Amino acid sequence: MRTSKSYVMTVDVNSAADMEKLNIIKQAVAITNENRANKKRVVLRGRKPLVKMPTPSGYYHRGSFRPVSYDWAGNIVGGIKNATKLDVYIYRR
Repeated sequence: MRTSKSYVMTVDVNSAADMEKLNIIKQAVAITNENRANKKRVVLRGRKPLVKMPTPSGYYHRGSFRPVSYDWAGNIVGGIKNATKLDVYIYRR
């Protein structure tokens, strides 16, 4: 069960119908932002990676010893290009 009130839907990257729904959501948010003082933004979060990858080491966190799906913050390793599904959220700017 989702706890975020900003969650809209999950989109399959390989589905043309889902990508069309995503474009409709983006266009609707863009149209409503034209005349609003409190604007919204569409955020995509990658889910279910195509390929597991090792995480690079940073200043505070060391890299992974083996290939993983997500980094220490819960972001998909490899970015949206490595995702098979995308979660769509609408946040206030």
